[in-house]
Amino acid sequence: MNRVIVNRSASAAATERFAFEYGEVAGPAVGVGILRTVKGCLATIILVAAMLSGAAAANRSPAAGEEATPPQIQQLLTLLADPKIQVWLKQQNETRSAAASALDAAEESPSHYLDARIGAIREHLLALAHTVPDVPHQFARGAARVSAELGEHGRAEVLLLLLVFVGLGTGVEWLFRKATERIRDRLDGLPLETVKSRVHLVAIRFGFAVGMVVAFALGSVGPFLALDWPPLLREMLFGLLIAFLAVRIANVVGRFLLAPRYDRFRIIPMDMVAARFWYRRLVVFVGWFAFGYVLVGLLDTLGWSLAGRQLVAYVLGLGLLAIALEAVWRRPARLDESIAASSPVTRRFGHGALNVALSVGIVLLWVLWVAHAMAGFWLLLVIITLPLAIGVTRRAVEHLLRPPGSPQIEGAPSVLAVFIERGIRGALILGAVAVLAWGWGVDLAHLHSEETLVARLADGVLSAVVILLVADLLWHAMKTAIDRKLAECADLGQPNTDEARRRARLRTLLPIFRNILFVVVIVFAAMMALSALGVQIGPLIAGLGVLGVAI
Repeated sequence: MNRVIVNRSASAAATERFAFEYGEVAGPAVGVGILRTVKGCLATIILVAAMLSGAAAANRSPAAGEEATPPQIQQLLTLLADPKIQVWLKQQNETRSAAASALDAAEESPSHYLDARIGAIREHLLALAHTVPDVPHQFARGAARVSAELGEHGRAEVLLLLLVFVGLGTGVEWLFRKATERIRDRLDGLPLETVKSRVHLVAIRFGFAVGMVVAFALGSVGPFLALDWPPLLREMLFGLLIAFLAVRIANVVGRFLLAPRYDRFRIIPMDMVAARFWYRRLVVFVGWFAFGYVLVGLLDTLGWSLAGRQLVAYVLGLGLLAIALEAVWRRPARLDESIAASSPVTRRFGHGALNVALSVGIVLLWVLWVAHAMAGFWLLLVIITLPLAIGVTRRAVEHLLRPPGSPQIEGAPSVLAVFIERGIRGALILGAVAVLAWGWGVDLAHLHSEETLVARLADGVLSAVVILLVADLLWHAMKTAIDRKLAECADLGQPNTDEARRRARLRTLLPIFRNILFVVVIVFAAMMALSALGVQIGPLIAGLGVLGVAI
């Protein structure tokens, strides 16, 4: 009984102290933010203690045969229902939230990010340096595991089985070649006098290329998958067969695009020496990358540490670096580069400067990869490869859509060529954006649903890029159609005739119509891009007035 009375007194005293402290805090003389936070915490603790004390007294009262006394609970509810107390509690919560937000902003600042990245790079390089002495021991442990699971002659057995399956794949591919030999010989003799016949032949050759790859895969990987193997042997053989398949795909793709032995089948325009040069480098580069990738994956199965696998990968990357640098400095010059080399500017800043720039970029790629600065690695990779891919695509489309033996088109290209070239260019740009997003860890699929400022800005920029690419495609297609029509009307023919007057009117009106189309496309693309970035277009147009809209 005395304990209950003490608890009640303590509860009432705590409530009065809380009301007294609240009156001081809510007054005009507000203390420092830290003191306010401390008082809020103390008030919360007192309230919880009062509630627990009241609940304990209520639970013990029926057992003692006494009636429950709820005045303390009623007083607490009355205090919590007071608007002033609610405002004060809300202010305390906002203060703590603002402090947490400031801490998060400090952690996400550029200086904090750079400091964290530099620290991560330093730790990564130190881990690699500490792993170097342990590489022979890891190699010995891996070799011992191979010998334990596959026997003393396990490595020789793997090589023998690999040769057997690769031979089976080569044999099935040879049978496919023999079965289609007559058709291919007939295609070799077809005349290529029109663009349609050339595109038709390219499509058929692409079908044969796919057939050869499928035949090799069915002959090599198919029998392997049909049999049961020990786990380690299965993983080793399957990885090596996939590497051989990647080399075979590179071989077929190189023959399809470069045609190192037939000028009439070549899609990317170059002479035979350059075609053979790039064909060999392509196969060697893909082969080195494929076998290196499989080897690093097998090291994980053999128990190598992460730093050890990374060290082996970086050493193998030196081979890719050497292949790329050799290709840059020994590449044959194109015909247009040879012609331009006679100019003083090109002799001073031309071929050699481009080689130096490419070499610096390639070496920097390897350095960023070793330093594990993957954000910079993917950005630099896109900067180097995207312009090269766009240039090769443009030349290939122009070469493909002209009859063989005819000179390069000096006038306006066809509308089909513009659609294909600009469409592939847009696809390459969007692919580069997707690669950057993947390399930087950005989820494009859920970017639109995020509510952060950076996510909304990135989503708007991506939408604006797509809009501008579509506008660029439409504008160049319409411009090409008008330019070709103007080229047809360049010769007026017999003067003072209806045909001559019609052509003269077209030569006058078509440039005006082209300029109007340009303005319309630019205005609509700009408004749609601004709308994608979150700009309200309606008030913007309304603010221009009648004269601004007319202009």
